[in-house]
Amino acid sequence: MKVTIEGKKKINAKIEKLKEDLQQVRAEKSSAYVMTGDTWHDNPYFNQLEQAEQEVIRKITELQQVLEEADVVDRADQNLDVIDIGSIVKCSCLYEGEDEAEEEIYEIVGHGESNVEEGKIAYDSMVAKNIIGHKVDDEISFNIPSGTVKYKILAIYSDWDEARK
Repeated sequence: MKVTIEGKKKINAKIEKLKEDLQQVRAEKSSAYVMTGDTWHDNPYFNQLEQAEQEVIRKITELQQVLEEADVVDRADQNLDVIDIGSIVKCSCLYEGEDEAEEEIYEIVGHGESNVEEGKIAYDSMVAKNIIGHKVDDEISFNIPSGTVKYKILAIYSDWDEARK
């Protein structure tokens, strides 16, 4: 599994937020116990909080495991000649049955970082898998659920400011 440095920071921020949530749940759980003196038998609220606590712990553990196993990709080391994780790429996309190609700009990001509205696609997505390793002017055709699509790599940018110009 791969993440960018930005993605690692976001995962760490999520972990910290979950730890705060865990403290809150534990405080409420303690109050629920003090109010009734019973941990679960006649205290459904305590039981609900206990389940919420376990869920938050599970999420924290899962994210920590992602970080432990992740290969962190640094954009500073990025080769601007070949598409890889961290690349910001402008492509011409011609979908089967269409007459005109569309231009798209994508940033290929790591695990848990994708956001289609921001143009960020995961490195293991269908599009990214097919364009990684290619260079400017390369043409790639591949199948998608709606048919065949032809991509031409138009540019590889060093950052989003350059891509937006």
